[in-house]
Amino acid sequence: TGKRSKANIIFNTSLGAIFGVKKYADALQEIIRERDLTVNYRRNLVEVRADRQEAVFENLDKPGETQVFPYEMLHVTPPMSSPDVLKTSPVVDAAGWVDVDKETLQHKKYPNVFGIGDCTNLPTSKTAAAAAAQSGILDRTISLIMKSQTPVKKGLLGRTGLFAEVVSSGDELKMALP
Repeated sequence: TGKRSKANIIFNTSLGAIFGVKKYADALQEIIRERDLTVNYRRNLVEVRADRQEAVFENLDKPGETQVFPYEMLHVTPPMSSPDVLKTSPVVDAAGWVDVDKETLQHKKYPNVFGIGDCTNLPTSKTAAAAAAQSGILDRTISLIMKSQTPVKKGLLGRTGLFAEVVSSGDELKMALP
């Protein structure tokens, strides 16, 4: 459409890295360089001034310091956290996530509790693709336990899923899978 060269794309994230899994982070860094995208780490959205089309971000490394970004389109993902009902439950770790073994998805303290998806402390992204990868491990673990067998420890270990559109060629799709 000829508009990309006129667009200034800025990605602000509260995280300290583009992605939690190095293999995927490296691939995304390459895309960032190729597309000349601006990425600002450790920035938290604190205000949206819709009437002026401005987004205000706080620098998490310098609390109280803010920066205003004008925008034409704003896409926001709220901070991730487990539901309040879990945060006060004995099944969570100190950070408030369900405390599961990353290889079996079985709870570390309560053997009859299992976790999958966004509420767990797994070292993966909080995405449907990650939960899909976890489902096979959970199936295997529960099936073995139901047969009075020990769960196999060859599971997740940081597996995740990520989809990133490669827009330079206009028709190529890069897909990073576990």
